[in-house]
Amino acid sequence: ISSFKMSVFNRWGELVFETNKIDGRGWDGKFNDKEQPNGVYIYMIEVTFKENATEKYQGNVTLIR
Repeated sequence: ISSFKMSVFNRWGELVFETNKIDGRGWDGKFNDKEQPNGVYIYMIEVTFKENATEKYQGNVTLIR
């Protein structure tokens, strides 16, 4: 993998998390150090491989505390 980007959005389309790190740490359910409410959030992932092939993934995740 030569580049990675993951973004998480709330139901209003507000960006609540973004990372370029591939260390396995994902979103902790917080935005500006405040726990976000239960609900559905949208994720978008873009991965570029060393051969310049790019793959995009998107879907939803439900936050339950």
